[in-house]
Amino acid sequence: MRLLRTDDYKLVEANDLPTPFPEYAILSHTWISPKDEITYQDFKQRKADIENDIFKQKGWAKLREYCDRAAKDGWDWAWMDTCCIDKTNSADTEKAINAMFRWYQSAGICYAYLDDVDAEIVVNRPGFLVSGDLDDTAGRDNVADPTSFSHRALKAFLIQAKWFTRGWTLQELLAPPYLVFVDQAWRRIGTRESWADEIKEASRIEARHLTNFSPTNFTSCSIAMRLSWASCRETTVEEDETYSLLGLFGISLPLIYGEGRWRAFNRLQRELITVYNDDSIFAWIFGQTANRHSPESPQQGGTFLEYEERRERPDTQGHGRGILAPSIREYRGASDVEAFDIDDNGFAMTNKGIEFSAKRWRHKDGRSGRLIVLNCGPGGANGFQKEDRFALPLKPVADGRDMFEVDEIRGLTMVTSDKWEEEPCRGPTVIRASNYSTAVTSTSIFSLEYPEQIRIGKKYFVDFNTSSLSTTPLTHLDGSCSPLDLADDELIVKPNRLVFINIELHCGLPRHPKFDIVINLNEKSFPSVGIVARGQRPWQRLGDPLDNEDSCFTYEGLAHHLHYGVKDTPAYPVNAVDERDNVVISVLLLPRPRQQRPVQGAVSAAFSATRAYSVKISVQQNADYGQPTTAYASKRRRLE
Repeated sequence: MRLLRTDDYKLVEANDLPTPFPEYAILSHTWISPKDEITYQDFKQRKADIENDIFKQKGWAKLREYCDRAAKDGWDWAWMDTCCIDKTNSADTEKAINAMFRWYQSAGICYAYLDDVDAEIVVNRPGFLVSGDLDDTAGRDNVADPTSFSHRALKAFLIQAKWFTRGWTLQELLAPPYLVFVDQAWRRIGTRESWADEIKEASRIEARHLTNFSPTNFTSCSIAMRLSWASCRETTVEEDETYSLLGLFGISLPLIYGEGRWRAFNRLQRELITVYNDDSIFAWIFGQTANRHSPESPQQGGTFLEYEERRERPDTQGHGRGILAPSIREYRGASDVEAFDIDDNGFAMTNKGIEFSAKRWRHKDGRSGRLIVLNCGPGGANGFQKEDRFALPLKPVADGRDMFEVDEIRGLTMVTSDKWEEEPCRGPTVIRASNYSTAVTSTSIFSLEYPEQIRIGKKYFVDFNTSSLSTTPLTHLDGSCSPLDLADDELIVKPNRLVFINIELHCGLPRHPKFDIVINLNEKSFPSVGIVARGQRPWQRLGDPLDNEDSCFTYEGLAHHLHYGVKDTPAYPVNAVDERDNVVISVLLLPRPRQQRPVQGAVSAAFSATRAYSVKISVQQNADYGQPTTAYASKRRRLE
């Protein structure tokens, strides 16, 4: 562990530190940017430039002001992650991350630097001038007093501080024995304890955990509860979403940067199951992806049960899941889940899945439904008793013998004795660990490019659920289906959706040949585009399908045929022929760079990973089908 000398800002290697190891201050902060922060390599290679203040001025100013703050409070040594870890050395980085919680726990003082809070602007008023630390003022103006003007004035700014949105600052909030907040001018603005109510509002962490947190005590603070605290935080590197939590559970993991968010979190869950016996790790709800400040966030006062009742339940028919959560976001509503000190359950990780040693219940009507009761439930603070435990519904795996997968967690009060009975003991229940893919799925934007003879008509779509082979009815696709501002020649398609686009050819013929452009995006976001003539049997389609029941059924049947047929025959028909007028129309799909769009908030986050494609339509008249065709000049929509 390297340290900074606060009097001269020198970086001292571990071997050169005095014995016994000196007491030190430690910093918790959000980075300016990697290019501005002073790193370990900068100290080694650009020392003269740093000291002459001609290199990374913002980062150097931050380091000096931090050391000055610590020195003013009497600390000769200080630690700062930007320069005290050699991030170019994987071994040094892994050692630091696995020891990080202990380093903060061993520090004499932790400064939480809020660079987006300026006490001088917020607190200054006639008769009160901020000239120093706000916690060092005698009388009613002391910021530690919740009734003081400075406390009330700073409250909203502290709650909204960026510091509460970052993944690494969670363990940095809980580990230190003493944490004090400082504003952007490094003025002390109160301790962790004096801001306990505001911290709860910002992070859902109750005051009792701020001064009594133990990584290995799960009866006072369950695994699910800890994961809920982290579920709305962000990290720059996706794997750090998991690695920043290691200290919260008192465990170590090898760091594998590049493995991705899903694999890192999956490894964490497997390690927790191996080390601890806390059922709350299974108390998650699928599909909780809203951001930190969304109206539906449990942060706004909701508990697990309240959130579960008001959220939109997905259709789970035929859609079983593994027992491990696909991401930390699924614990977003678990801030009130407690682990109960009951010893009637046990579980272990195996190569088959998770073996659960617990009573298993079955439905009396003979259906295949089963469930096990978890040793966790809503916290007693909400008036619940330990008997109100969570039940985990099970269903047999279609392709596995004596193996189950899980459905949505529910309260035990929903399981009544007149409908459920205990099954005879048959040994451990094997539950599939996970059945999630690491493949990245994304909504895609398709831009149509076509010659002047083409007229674009109505658009329709069908959504598919591949796990149950069910579909939604054929639906008209218009601008209301998209939260983005799209042009007339653009459409947005989400995974597992097939779109029909009606087109007509206007080129001097006595009639207007009609075709359908077909765009299909499967569940893994692989796109396929084709074209089919509307008058050809057996898929003859006439008129508006929503006004004609037979035509609607024909469209839905064709959509089913194309969507599932593409798995066996990935290539769609790229040519459509109108034999009476000897017309050939072709389509071509090409990826293109994504355009920047003026979107905000949750919409921006949801569509930041969209893919973009061009669908080019070309026409040839009076041609012998099978011969090379020459496309008309396409009409390209110009984005403003």
